[in-house]
Amino acid sequence: MHTTSNRIGFALLVGILLAGAGCQSAGRSRVSSTASVPVLDTSDENLSDGQVADIQTSLARTMEQRGDLKAARAAYGRVLERNPANAEAAWRMAVVTDRQGHFDRSESLYQQALKLEPKNAAVLCDYGYSLYLQQRWSESEQKLKQAAEIAPDDARIQNNLGLLYAHTERSREAILAFQRSGCTPEQTRTNLAVAAAMSGRSDEARWLFERILEENPESATASAGLQALAAVNRQHSDIQQVRFDDEGQ
Repeated sequence: MHTTSNRIGFALLVGILLAGAGCQSAGRSRVSSTASVPVLDTSDENLSDGQVADIQTSLARTMEQRGDLKAARAAYGRVLERNPANAEAAWRMAVVTDRQGHFDRSESLYQQALKLEPKNAAVLCDYGYSLYLQQRWSESEQKLKQAAEIAPDDARIQNNLGLLYAHTERSREAILAFQRSGCTPEQTRTNLAVAAAMSGRSDEARWLFERILEENPESATASAGLQALAAVNRQHSDIQQVRFDDEGQ
């Protein structure tokens, strides 16, 4: 069951969760992936170290927004090499590292940013979401609640808290958090379905996705969720069949 749960989690994580159910402040924009990255001149001797860092950080942010994560991570790294006390660069590099799937490398960056700015709600929120994606529930809740204490009306924080509550089967708290985040009823049900799927509660997730489609047959998210569940179930069945065949030999 744990293996199936993990497959469900990653299938939906790629197809749904990072597309909208939960969120980090990824700094995404509508910049085309074919747009050229601006060349920023940092060779002017009249520029201070702080101005150079600002220019390099702006360049890294542009790369991040257009989805060039490898280049963005390298650029943030150069900023930190020049100034390890740059909290923004540490924070953004942590988010980019998460988006690349390297959770084992992002944690120290979040901690570095928080050591510099311990009351930064955005960093706490992204760190909490990172921990959520790693299924480190209690640690995630701690960081997200810290963020909520600082910025109680922040929609992103409330949405991520809602996902955490939903995953840990606290539906009432989850719904209230989603409502505080500004979710519509359909978005709330979608988030509940994603959390149920990630928890391995596939029947519950399927029921929720089906209810969404009954009310809105055009819901691409619900359709994708059902397809992901079906794909995972087929994969699980295939593995079970292989094991059965192996045992029969």
